[in-house]
Order: sequence, then C-alpha cells, then structure tokens
Amino acid sequence: MTPTLLLPILITSNTSIESIEVRAAKDLLHTNNFNHTKANVVSSNKVTTANNTIADWLTKIPSFSLNGQGGLYQSYSVRGLSRWRIKTSINNIPVLTDRRAGNSASFIDPSLIDTASVIAGPSSMLYGSGAIAGVVSIESATFQAPTIKLSVTNSDNARSILVANGGDKTSFAFAHRLADEGLAANKETLYSAYEQSSASFTNKTKINDKYTLQTRWLGSLSKDVQKSSADDFLKKHSIYPEDIHSLTDISLVSDSWVLNIFDHYQNWDSKVTRVGKRENLTSYQSHTIGSSFYKEDKYLSAPIRYGFDWVSRVGVKINDKEKSFSSNSLYEKALIDGSYHNFGSFIQGAFAINEIEFNAGSRVDAIQLNNLKDSRTEQFLSSNISAKYDFNNQHSSLISVGNAFRFPTLTELYFNGVTPRGVTLGNQNLKTESSTSYELTHSIKFNEVEFKGVYFKTRLNNYIERISLDENTRSYINLDKAKISGLELSAAYMFDKNIKSTLSYSTQTGENEVGNTLNDISPTKMSFITEVNLDNFQFITDIYYRGKHSEVGPAESTLASVISANINTRWFINEELEISMGVTNLLNKLYRTTADEDAPFTNERRIKLNVSWHRF
Repeated sequence: MTPTLLLPILITSNTSIESIEVRAAKDLLHTNNFNHTKANVVSSNKVTTANNTIADWLTKIPSFSLNGQGGLYQSYSVRGLSRWRIKTSINNIPVLTDRRAGNSASFIDPSLIDTASVIAGPSSMLYGSGAIAGVVSIESATFQAPTIKLSVTNSDNARSILVANGGDKTSFAFAHRLADEGLAANKETLYSAYEQSSASFTNKTKINDKYTLQTRWLGSLSKDVQKSSADDFLKKHSIYPEDIHSLTDISLVSDSWVLNIFDHYQNWDSKVTRVGKRENLTSYQSHTIGSSFYKEDKYLSAPIRYGFDWVSRVGVKINDKEKSFSSNSLYEKALIDGSYHNFGSFIQGAFAINEIEFNAGSRVDAIQLNNLKDSRTEQFLSSNISAKYDFNNQHSSLISVGNAFRFPTLTELYFNGVTPRGVTLGNQNLKTESSTSYELTHSIKFNEVEFKGVYFKTRLNNYIERISLDENTRSYINLDKAKISGLELSAAYMFDKNIKSTLSYSTQTGENEVGNTLNDISPTKMSFITEVNLDNFQFITDIYYRGKHSEVGPAESTLASVISANINTRWFINEELEISMGVTNLLNKLYRTTADEDAPFTNERRIKLNVSWHRF
C-alpha cells in the first residue's frame, strides 16, 4: 500500500477537535460584539509541518501562502499580497523591519508561541498602514509548571530545547535551537543553517476587582542564519551573522478598556559575499515604541468601540561596509538615518436594521517620515462596512467593502545598497499605495458539516512593484492600477467528537493595468486534513496539492504541480510525559518552495521527534 493511501487511515485528545479556531478581529476584551471580521487561529499542537517558522503554522489556511526565498526567515503572502502589505504583530506589538522580503516573525522560537492567527482582507480600519492584505498576529505562551521539551530532526540535524516554569502570575522560558545545512530530495545542499536563542517572561497581576496589569517580554539572539536561495553558493552566498530583538509589552486591562505601551528594539546584520570579488556587511538598527488605547461602550443601546494607536520608529540606522577582495579596500556609507511616526484613531459601531446586522467604522491616520534632510507627511481615511444576514440556522451571508493603505517604507524610498538579491535602489518619488476590496462570504452549517465560501476582489492604486533594472539591480515603481481576485472554499465534517476532516481550496489571479501578471500571486492549492483522537493517541494527516503555476510575475519562475503530505502523531504516555513524531514531505517530492525566481527546493523528507515533560 502506498503512503498516500495510508494517510486517511492515520487519521487525530480526548475532547472535541477544532483545527482552526475562529475569533473576532481585535477583540481585546473578548466580547464578540464585532464579529464580522474574523481571525483564523492556529495553536501549536495543530502544526503538521516542520514547525521551524510561524509560516509553517499557517500554511493550512486557504488565504495564506509561502512567499519569497527560503530559510528560517521564510516570508509569506495573504491573498496575493506580501511583504509590507501584511501587518505582523507579536503580543500586539507591530513588527516593523527593513527586510525587503517583509516583516517575518521567525526571530522568535515557535516553542515560545501559543497561537498564530491570520485576518485576510483590508484591515487598515483597525490596524492602520500596512494592513492591505490583512494581519498576522502572534501570541506568546505562558507556562503554569516546570516544563522541558526536546526535539531532534534528521536531514538537517536540527535540535532544540525548551526549559520553562511558571505559576498563576508569572511565567518564564528559555529556548535554544540550531540546524545544519539541509538537503533537497535530489540531495542538493540547501544552505539553511541557523542558531537561535530565545527567552520569554510574563507577569499578570490582578490589582483589584476592576484592573489587571500584564507585562510580557520576548527576546532573541540569532546567529549565522543562512538565506536559502537558488543562487550558486560557490559564487554568492548570503547570511545574517547576528540578529537581536527585544520586545516588551505592558498592558492595563479593565472590564471595558485596554491601555498598553510597547517597545521593540532590533539590531541585525546582513552579509553578502561574492566570492573573489567583494563582501558587503549591512547593519540595521531601530527602536519601535508606541501605545494604544481600546474601549468598548454603547450608544443608543448599540455596541461601539473606539481607540487610538501611536507607533514611532526612532533611531532607524542602516549602514553599509563594502570590502573589495581584489584591492583590499574598505568602503563605508550611511544609507539611512531616519524615523517614522504614525498616529491613528478609529471608531466602529454594530447595529441592526430589520434582520440585517451591520458593522461600520472609520479610521484616520497621520504619518510623518524623516530621513536625513528629507521629510514626508501623509494623512489617510480608512473605512469598512459589512452586512450579515442569517437566512436560517443553517445559512448565512456576509458582504464587506473596505479600503486600506500602505505608506512607502524608509527602505523603499531611500535605501541604496547591497542586499542578498543584489543592488537595491530606493525611489523617493513613490506614492502611497491604496486599495478597495469587496468580499462575499457564505456559510452553511448542517448537522456535522460546515461549509464556507469566500470570493474577494481587490483594486489597488499606486501599487508598489519591485522591478529589475538589470541582472543585478532592482528598484521600485508605482503601477497606476492593479487588481487581484480569488476564491476560497473550505468544508469540514465531524465524524464524531474525536474525528474531523477538512478540505480547503483557494485560487487567485492578479494583473496590472495592461494585463501582465503581478508578483506574489499564489498558485492554486488544495489541502485535505484529517485529525483523530484515540484514547492516548492523536494523529493528524495533511495531504497538500499545489497546482501548476504558469502565469507568473516579472520576478518569478513557473512552477510544476505537486502533491505532498505531512503527518504528525502524539502519544500521551501519562499526564506529564508526551512523545510526538512528525514527518514533513512524506512522499519525498522535489519541488521549489515558491515561484520566486531565487527560491530554493524544499527540504527532503524530514522526521522530527519531540519529547515533552511538564509537572502536572
């Protein structure tokens, strides 16, 4: 019997199953009063892939796809949009970096993460600039007792350890992981080695019956993180020699409002070596500081919520050192010395007319950006309105219309230097990118069957496209118009309280005003996930299909279709000890991770063994 035929038989606790939880967006008080915009939430025990990155957690969500090059800092796209068009946050701290690939959150070890979620669609009304595609949110884990986790993986010899402890109020943890270079199914070397140490601390104190104070900190130090790509390693290779992050969030929570302040310090380097020619070491440093206030109330008996967000990036410094191997000369240059300030305020209401539920809201953002002697300002109004109608207990439809925006980043405007892809030139004439999106959702619930279908269409103005000026030089331009549309389908069947299967499908198209395909459009994909709990055992199988991708963007290559599979099994030996094993790329297929022109092959079949102990 072939492995593929075995998969449905290997179909995953002793309670009912929920593979992907759905929560209302930015529902900081958990009231569910504004539930038209939903976040798909994945917890750590539902991951079937290698679980090296946050992107590994979210690939089962129809709107989410891998994007760009590979390695630990794998980037991603949501509904055909990637990089700075996706708002990424950790513990409600916006992650703003200067990586051209976008704001990856993989500088934090996944063992310190509790949940990761995706909001697909325009979200600037709640989250401001950069949420054109949606939002990826990450929440750190807390530990209630002494905990130790160990894992080893073949192929790339990855190994990791987590040591944690905690109680009712305080939790702390330390994690360390490292991996050697990997192998593709054809035994080609994948330069994806890394070493990373991470730590977390949480304290939650109930001041009195009304107020709770919570402090959270996450820190990480990554070393020698290789950027996996299709480049010839003997001619050019890229590495992140050091990457330091520290994130602090302090929140005061009452029954009706939340106030928080946060800080994100980052200091990291990127080194590109062209063998026999030159070496470029680019240093990046910045501080993201800010605060937000969120409150829920009622107006004429209808729920409303409002708040403000302040985000500033200060001390943004990017410096480049170039060493020539032929002349042994050293050249240094300050590329960026700037800052970014954003203040936004929003209000949203929920009301009903006859039997139709409405959510409507608006947000105003003011942005100022500075670099050396140059300064730019921008104001933008974001709005969203949605209407939901329940035909009966089984059928409901939701229509949503919203706009969003993205202010050009310091890097896109001013960076003129060397990156792992080559020379990148900023464009100071870039305009603010904006979008208008339409979405129609229909849901069906009938006995043990759940079905959901989503059609979306996004029209973009001043779409910022990365272009190639020559073989080794890239820059950015505005396209006057662009459009993306797609269809997402999912069907779930609960056989009984312990067995559930989910089938999902997504397809997208995207083109500019003259009909040329945009970069980052995801290939058609389909997945079939089955989860079963049998006494002390849990099994998850994931069969994955990616369709042929022949209509590609200017910085992409075509992809052949592929069928792959992952499995994960957990054995609960007793209340304190658990052993799990996962197999990624079970069929040992050879295929590229994404359509990016520099994307590497995916890893060969990998087996990961985990042992977890916690005092009960």
